Amino acid sequence: MDLSVFSGFSLIYGEPGVGKTSLALRIAEGLGRKILYISMYEYKYKIEDKIKYLQLDIDRFSIYDFINISEREAVLEAIGDIYVREAPDVVVIDGVNYFPDNRETASAIYRMFDIPVIAIGEEPAGRSPLAYMADLLIEMRQEFSRGARYRYARFLKSRLGQPPAAELRLAVVRGGPVLIEPWNEGRLGPAAIPLSMRRVVFAAEAVEALAAARQDYARPGLLEGSRVADFVGQGPEDMALASAVLCDYAESARTALIYTHRTIERFVKCDVKRRLVPVDALADDKGLEALMDAVGDAKVAFLHGLEQVVFRLGVRRLRLVLDFLSSWRPDLAVAAFFSGVEPSPRLFDMFNTVWRIEAGKAEVVKSMLGWPVRRFKVERREGAFHFIPSSI
Repeated sequence: MDLSVFSGFSLIYGEPGVGKTSLALRIAEGLGRKILYISMYEYKYKIEDKIKYLQLDIDRFSIYDFINISEREAVLEAIGDIYVREAPDVVVIDGVNYFPDNRETASAIYRMFDIPVIAIGEEPAGRSPLAYMADLLIEMRQEFSRGARYRYARFLKSRLGQPPAAELRLAVVRGGPVLIEPWNEGRLGPAAIPLSMRRVVFAAEAVEALAAARQDYARPGLLEGSRVADFVGQGPEDMALASAVLCDYAESARTALIYTHRTIERFVKCDVKRRLVPVDALADDKGLEALMDAVGDAKVAFLHGLEQVVFRLGVRRLRLVLDFLSSWRPDLAVAAFFSGVEPSPRLFDMFNTVWRIEAGKAEVVKSMLGWPVRRFKVERREGAFHFIPSSI
């Protein structure tokens, strides 16, 4: 995100626990090398714990707390003295609701600094004189749906630049909050991930037709940042095919297998980094952290069992999980496998390429590559699955 919109006086407000402090800390680190942090409601050690959790450089922060001090004017004067003495690049004031809600106090706070300031307040701060004076105003909120948490940052006012969107989703995870930007199929990296395709083999005429259609991409594979969905049946042959695709990926590029249930484990016949992430964990940000740990530095994330996310948490949550991965790692290619789910428009809109594979047949429902061949027979022979063009 372009941080120039935070170059003046910013006010972030919302209910407790929505992620205001985490967002302010991350933004502050991006604005300058030396950060002055003023806390009105939390002790210094608690702020230090947050900084460490977010994996920010704690040596860049000078933290002062003013807990249980009732003399507001004395506190304002002390903050001014600290500001002059510390000479920071950016200031964070956490707890502006502590100060009197009047124009005189708001003006004093607003005019005290000549560097970027991020003020944090609870909900009433959004209707205060300070909100009127602020150059940037962000409302943060959260909601729960089907047991899943959703955090939002809404840009209400910006005098110093264009915000990235009117509203962004947010995840607070180890390493710093991630602003989750909506994904679109045009977000593709320039580099192709070559695949060996030894276990899943396309007939020569299909590869030649693809090469003729796309001179820059002559064989089946993935592009950085792409998303491929495979909707397969629930039989053993379909699970074996999913495993074959996974192993071809793993043999060609660093691949992480992430699954919501263990069904696929007995079918995987290759060495691949793997991790079980239960569906219930994906309802909150800790589950998104688990995804980050599971992916690591892999170039391909192979997600198996996403039908469980759809059934239990809903399509909305699946979209957030996928958009989170794309926002955190724009270069990451995602291969998602669903079993027992039809590729409805709400689902395949999340992917560049969509396949339906079941009972010895395969169909390209949607393709970023413009597949000239759309239907295949699938035959298993000589230890491989062969995709043969078919008119049926």
